[in-house]
Amino acid sequence: MMKQYPKRIKVGIIIPSDNIESVTLTFPDPSLYEIESDDRIDPTCKTPRALTVSAGQHLKIRQMSDSLNNDFAVISDVIAGRQFHWRKTIDVSLPGNLEIENADNVLILTNDVPLEDYLACVAVSEMSGNCPDAFLESQMIAARSWLLANLRKKHPELGIDVCNDDCCQRYQGIAGLNTQAAIIAKRCAGKILTYNGEIVDARYSKSCGGVTESGNNVWPSENLPYLSSVIDGDPPFCGPQYINDADLPIYLGNVDEQHSYFRWSKEISQGDLTDHVNALHHLEADCILGLENEKSGPSGRLLSCNLVFVDSAGIRHTHPLETEYTIRQTLDSSFLFSSAFTMTPSGENQTNPEKFIFTGKGWGHGAGLCQIGALGMALSGKSSDEILRHYFPEADLDTI
Repeated sequence: MMKQYPKRIKVGIIIPSDNIESVTLTFPDPSLYEIESDDRIDPTCKTPRALTVSAGQHLKIRQMSDSLNNDFAVISDVIAGRQFHWRKTIDVSLPGNLEIENADNVLILTNDVPLEDYLACVAVSEMSGNCPDAFLESQMIAARSWLLANLRKKHPELGIDVCNDDCCQRYQGIAGLNTQAAIIAKRCAGKILTYNGEIVDARYSKSCGGVTESGNNVWPSENLPYLSSVIDGDPPFCGPQYINDADLPIYLGNVDEQHSYFRWSKEISQGDLTDHVNALHHLEADCILGLENEKSGPSGRLLSCNLVFVDSAGIRHTHPLETEYTIRQTLDSSFLFSSAFTMTPSGENQTNPEKFIFTGKGWGHGAGLCQIGALGMALSGKSSDEILRHYFPEADLDTI
C-alpha cells in the first residue's frame, strides 16, 4: 500500500455529550509528565500526584517516555458504554499525551497516542488479554482496518480521529494489556484487510448468534460487499459447543456483563415498555400490541418493522422502526442485545398484554467479525488468517 497513514492518533476520552464539568487525573509517576497551561510550562518536578481540572482550563500534558511498561496517568470516572445497556464509569490508565479543553462549559479530554499502542489496547478492551493469540491478532487487524478506513469520520466536529467507546472502538487504556498481547501487537503491526486495493471498513460485533448479517442491511447507504452474510459454522463457532457460557467471562472485556449472548431471553412489562416508547418517540400509546410488517435479514435480525399500539381512546396506530438499532433502542430502555428475536405477548388478556417475552440470539448488529465466534475459532486451533477470511470472505490481507 503506497498511501501513508499517521503514526499517532487523537482519541476522544471525554467528549461534550458526556456533560462532564471536571475530571481528576492521578500520576503514579509524576516524573513522566510535563504540564503546559496557557501561560506557562511546568517541568516534571512540579507535576503533582493528583490534579483536578475544571471546565474552562486548558492543559497540555506531555508524556516524557513512550514505554508501555510505565505507570501512566489515570483518568477517573470515564464513561464506557454511551447509550448502551451496560453503561458505567471506569478509571483508565492512558499512554501518550493528554489535552484538556473547554466546550460550552464542559470538558473535552483527548489522548494523543501512537497508533499501534492504541490498537493493542483496543484488542484487550473489546475482549481481554486472556484470549488466544489468533483471536487477538484477528481483532487487532480488524481494528486497524476499521480505524484507517474511518479516521475523523465519526466525530468530525470535534477534531478527533475516534472516540474511546463502542460507536468507534473500545479503548480503555493499558489496564488489560499483558505481555503476550503486546508481543502480538508488534508481530501484526501494519497488517490490514483490503478490497479492490482499498482498506476495508472492518465492522465487528460481540456475537452473530450463528449467522452474520449482511453489512448492506445494517448500513444501507454504504457499499460493503466484503460484509456478506456467512454461516458461522455447523455447529456455530459462537455457540456453546466451542465456548460455554460459564467460561465466557474469562475472555470478555472488563465492562461486559456475564450473560448468555448466543441465545437469550428477556421479559418486559407492558407499563415499562409503554412508558419507554412514549418518552423515546413522543407518542401517546396506552397499550403496546406488538409488531407488524417485519423485514428480516439472513441472520434473523429485524431490519425494519412497525410498532403497533392503541391510544387511550382505543384507536389503533403504528409507528415505523426503520433500523435494527432503532428497534433495539425502542423495545427496551436498556437496549436489546440484538434485533434477532421473537416478541411474544403474555398474560390473560391478549388484547392488552401484561408483558412481552423476548427470545433472541446474538449481541450487536451481527455484521463482519463475530468476536465470540472468532474466539471459538481460535480456541479450536484456527489461525488469524482463517478467522479473517471466514468473516470477511472477499477481503485480502495486506500490509501498510
